[in-house]
Amino acid sequence: MSTIHDFQVPTRDPGEYLAILNARRWEKLQHQIRYVWSNEDYFRLRFREAGIESPDDIRSLDDFRRLPAFMDKASHRQSQEDSLARYNHPFGLHLTAPLESVVHLAGTSGTTGKPTFYAFTKRDLDTSHQTLARLFAAAGIRPGETTFHAFGLSLWLAGVTYVQALEAYGARPVALGAEAGVPKILNYIDFTRPTTLFATPSMVNQLIERAPREIGKPVGALGIRRVLCAGEPGAGLPAFRQRVREHFGAEVFDMMGGAWHNALISCASPDYHGMHYLTDDTCFRYDLVDPETKAPLPLVDGTVGEALHTALDYQAAPAFRYATGDIIKINVGECPGCGTFGTRLQIVGRVDDMLAIKGVKVYPAAIQSVVLQFQPDISGELRIRLDGPPPRVEPPLRLAVEAGADLPQAHWADLAQRIEQRIRELLTFRPKVEILPFGSLPRSGAKTKLIEIAQP
Repeated sequence: MSTIHDFQVPTRDPGEYLAILNARRWEKLQHQIRYVWSNEDYFRLRFREAGIESPDDIRSLDDFRRLPAFMDKASHRQSQEDSLARYNHPFGLHLTAPLESVVHLAGTSGTTGKPTFYAFTKRDLDTSHQTLARLFAAAGIRPGETTFHAFGLSLWLAGVTYVQALEAYGARPVALGAEAGVPKILNYIDFTRPTTLFATPSMVNQLIERAPREIGKPVGALGIRRVLCAGEPGAGLPAFRQRVREHFGAEVFDMMGGAWHNALISCASPDYHGMHYLTDDTCFRYDLVDPETKAPLPLVDGTVGEALHTALDYQAAPAFRYATGDIIKINVGECPGCGTFGTRLQIVGRVDDMLAIKGVKVYPAAIQSVVLQFQPDISGELRIRLDGPPPRVEPPLRLAVEAGADLPQAHWADLAQRIEQRIRELLTFRPKVEILPFGSLPRSGAKTKLIEIAQP
């Protein structure tokens, strides 16, 4: 028997399991399709562009999966610009609930200059708190515990939204935020004694490096029992997971969630087996399509594709056929790490980050994974340096890799050669590796960009 939170799945056979899930998805989607159809400014136009004249034209989950993407980041921003001009609010022509019922906002970091917003009605927010509560419980957090929030406390989903969800769960978040800086974060952790730390892998690495000189003790003396990471690649990499265990003495979890009722978290297994998907009843997060043809892919164990995101029951501006840009691998069955039966997801990369090097297609996260095998000879900081925007890369691909604090410079040339050879063996191309002195690459508590593009 497998549990998908609001109903029982009486099987441990992957095929039967997915068939039952698909039947439940279709049951909920029929209501959501009719709900978004009522939005004439955006969604009904997208349906008609796809040749759909009535909700009744979509007769099955397969029909639904054959629809094109209705939105991506670019069209999301355009919808916001258009609603600002037409209705004097920036929450999108795709807003499907009355503006006065929107009670909470979250957003992206707005690195392109304009944020993309996630809008929540009261019911949406309550459901989000419930789905995130599953994530907190899966990590072992209990109501009444003190947690420490070192994600950015802006409109980001992992900011205020997570803090509110932790409070609704009954935890006691110390919401200092990444903006406070590493010294203050370390001092507050030392003072408040949380059991759990929420932070990006970049922030976690900084805390490990700087704790001895900032607070006169290693992070392992702070009493943190679990570290929950999100916001950038890295938490699933063996070298990072081992580093957290060695320095913090804590379990490390890779997680994702908050947007349109999805939540995922890895188990505490020493080895990484992907993130357990916790919200099949509220969100269709792994509707996978071919990244090039956009044709739907079979949802079976081992499938890799671009993810379309659809909320199954959402009121305000829902994700509906939303092209996330994430390249995801799904595994269906029993987790080798914890024995839980269900669906697990791994983020392989981003559609817009893929690099093409003389016919070889590779994602930056795969390069990072190989390079981090060389810790502690390297610090863990690296950059992929391109002369122009991806995907096409004129070989050799240039990698800047920072040496470990204790590695003599006389060993740098040999280290560069070993990294080049290992990438050649595993990823079938040979980069040009430059070893840099320890501390020469900038640190950030927010998302670290692996790719640097030379300015013209």
